[in-house]
Amino acid sequence: MASLSPITIGVLALQGAFEEHQRCLESVSPLIRTVQIRTADQLNDIDGIVLPGGESTAMGLIGDATTGLWDALRTFVRDSNKPTWGTCAGMILLAERCVGTSAVITKGQSLIGGMEILVCRNYFGSQISSFEMNTPPPPAPPMVLEGDVRSGEFSTAPFPGIFIRAPAILNASPDVEVLGKVVAAPCRAAAVVLRELERKIDAGENVVQMGVVDALERKAGGGIGYANVKLNEIGTGVTATSEEEKKDMIVQERVNIELPGASDGTNAREVICAVRRNRILCTAFHPEIADDLRWHNYFVGMVVSAKQSS
Repeated sequence: MASLSPITIGVLALQGAFEEHQRCLESVSPLIRTVQIRTADQLNDIDGIVLPGGESTAMGLIGDATTGLWDALRTFVRDSNKPTWGTCAGMILLAERCVGTSAVITKGQSLIGGMEILVCRNYFGSQISSFEMNTPPPPAPPMVLEGDVRSGEFSTAPFPGIFIRAPAILNASPDVEVLGKVVAAPCRAAAVVLRELERKIDAGENVVQMGVVDALERKAGGGIGYANVKLNEIGTGVTATSEEEKKDMIVQERVNIELPGASDGTNAREVICAVRRNRILCTAFHPEIADDLRWHNYFVGMVVSAKQSS
């Protein structure tokens, strides 16, 4: 158990569930103080930061328009050795690769990066498709503060994952520690995005960003319906050649990416919902609105451990 001076954790407060994270963090220990982060200079006075859930497109637009903030966050995440936690939209911002980005943003989703993962935005569906499901619990915190409010939070019982327009992690690099997976089918719009992504991967392209894909079919006799998508196992041999397919993509050198293959007879697949890489933590769901402090305890432990080793 660590005995330290008060810990200050920032919560990015451009949009989204930042107040909920503040309440959870401050409930972990009386030694935790939180501050809302809106400017670059505020990053100098914190021991760690949370990028909350909300709307990643809106956060990216505001962040880009706020002088120096996005560049300062990139430096903080990559070079400061202070922990960062992204939940839902915050996880999207920390991803190095993202598909299903907004069609109305000409330059694609503005990302901070730092976590070598490929994320599918809105994998689980729209706001009305929000749900709760059991997810793997976090590991025990690497360090515990004096006065930690535990009351059973460190149990190995499943964690109540609340998914609201949530992303899913499709692929993680070997140096990323996978902390949780779930089996779930993509929503109709995400299934169409994944079908196009699979074609690009089969063509040998390294996809960094890809926009949403039209999920509607216009019928010859009139009327509109959703495309009937059956996702294949990776390696279908389908080659993407049209310029139209390439217009919304940012492509670098060719690499080998593997996606989780769809199960036989269904589009359901195992996707990643929680990861850690060094001092960066990501969760696809919203721990801040669950009546369970275990993930916040875990992140506080990361912050305490980093502060003690600095």
